[in-house]
Amino acid sequence: MNVKTSVVHFNINQQCLIQYVTVYNDRAEVTRSVSHHFDNEGTHDLVFADFSPSADLTSFHVSGGTGKACTILEVSHQVCQENTVPSSSLTLLDQLQNELDQIQEDIGKYQQELTRLGKQRTWLDGRASALMNQDGRVNVNNLDSMQQFLEFYDERLSKLDDETTSVEKLLEDLIQRRNALQTQINEHAAEGQDNRRKTKREVTITVHVSSSPIDIALEISYLISNCSWTASYDVRVNSAETAQYQTQLTYYGIVINQSQENWSNVHLSLSTAMPSLGGVSPKLRTLVVNYKVFNNYRRRASSSDAPTNCLRSGVKKNKKSLKVSKRRSPALKHPTSEDDSDSESSHSVNVLTTRTEASMSSTSFTILRPATIDADGKRHKVTIDVLDLTSTFTYTVVPKSSTHAFLKASTTNTSDKQLLAGPVSVFMNNNFITHSSIDSICSGDTFDLPLGADASVKVTYKPVKQVNDVQGLLSKVNIEHVRLETHLVNTKSSEVIIFVHEQVPLSSNERVKVKILTPDLRLKDQGFNRTVKLNDANNLEWKCILPSHGECSLPLEYTVEWPMYTRVEYLNVE
Repeated sequence: MNVKTSVVHFNINQQCLIQYVTVYNDRAEVTRSVSHHFDNEGTHDLVFADFSPSADLTSFHVSGGTGKACTILEVSHQVCQENTVPSSSLTLLDQLQNELDQIQEDIGKYQQELTRLGKQRTWLDGRASALMNQDGRVNVNNLDSMQQFLEFYDERLSKLDDETTSVEKLLEDLIQRRNALQTQINEHAAEGQDNRRKTKREVTITVHVSSSPIDIALEISYLISNCSWTASYDVRVNSAETAQYQTQLTYYGIVINQSQENWSNVHLSLSTAMPSLGGVSPKLRTLVVNYKVFNNYRRRASSSDAPTNCLRSGVKKNKKSLKVSKRRSPALKHPTSEDDSDSESSHSVNVLTTRTEASMSSTSFTILRPATIDADGKRHKVTIDVLDLTSTFTYTVVPKSSTHAFLKASTTNTSDKQLLAGPVSVFMNNNFITHSSIDSICSGDTFDLPLGADASVKVTYKPVKQVNDVQGLLSKVNIEHVRLETHLVNTKSSEVIIFVHEQVPLSSNERVKVKILTPDLRLKDQGFNRTVKLNDANNLEWKCILPSHGECSLPLEYTVEWPMYTRVEYLNVE
């Protein structure tokens, strides 16, 4: 005995409300709810239609039901072409095409008429030219014939001009009408083609109801593309002169929805998982090396190439100004005393942020208030959290390039949230300072934020003193003696830490010798809370701790020696 299967149709947008949306870096997972009342037992097909073209029906998942009373038997999806072109549209298209064919035929006739008129004009012009070019004696009869021809020529030429003008006008009107009809036909044809090719996307859930009447509630979820989220930050620094500076970091999620599916008043979650990378690590292939013998091989080398190549290989690239330091700072912890927390809470404003859920490979930020994200392609900003972090301020001075002291905040992520890479808007005392960016920051990592130039630290760069000399008895050499000095003054009411970077030439040839005379690099501690070292870029790096209203001078003196009758060349490399 065959049991008839009943079919129930649902419009996914009108009858299945969105409950949850989890947004990833390149897609989202949408969860909808559907309820239905069954009066009869048996097998039922629940057909869901009108899905967005961005929905991935292969990822469709259903859960719920009411235990043994309702069993989910099968979930399937189908994509088919639906012909929805009405017969009236086809009739109108045929009428336009018939009218276009008739106009095209008339255009051909008038073009032939213009050709005939042109041939007649050509014949008349030829006869007139032959008549005017006649040689010999002219008698009275010839004059009479010529007079008659000229009268005929003028009359016929005038008639040809009128006919030609009339035909050209008719032809122009027909061409304009033809173009207008062609535009109409193209529009109707394109509309009809779209309608003929309208894609019908459906998902069918087959359920078996063993008792009735019964109400069932299902949750259906699927992945959808053309949507994403990225991180963005506002950093507000309080410059109160204390031992440690407080930094407030507002963590935003920028959600973009272009999925043709509006998310209205939904529970939103932002996930750091990256499904686009897949779950399998890449495989490394074997790298085989061999050599090949070239015919007529000659090694070419020049002494001028050697210093440049050596110089480029001897200097490492500068590190990025915004970097993540993979070191934990045990000294920077959350305040734990009750007095501190009470004093802070009395002056703070509560901000509704997110709930963080961490797994082995990702973190999800659940927005605690309903959100509406329309499919308009615009940037929708939601607040993930407001973090109170601790920063250490330092100054960086590069006197050769600028006589300004640039303030930098080294901030430690003491929260439990991972900070994704993204742009940063930096504010200091509620004044906008600069735009910057950070890399991905895990909990406990340290990152740097530039805060611009600070006039409270004054920098004076004394002019360079260069003395050139020639020394040696037998093997004479050129010697250049360079001396310069950087002077720092702290006008603040608290001590500051200043890093000063000074350039020292790096020799790329054993015959070019560079010797640092001052400071003495063998003494790391230079006294007066000053240290110095030669960093990886071969630049001198001073660290100075200046007290309130303190000052110091940092001299640099070195010599460069190179062979006589040659010229030394300086080259800046990255």
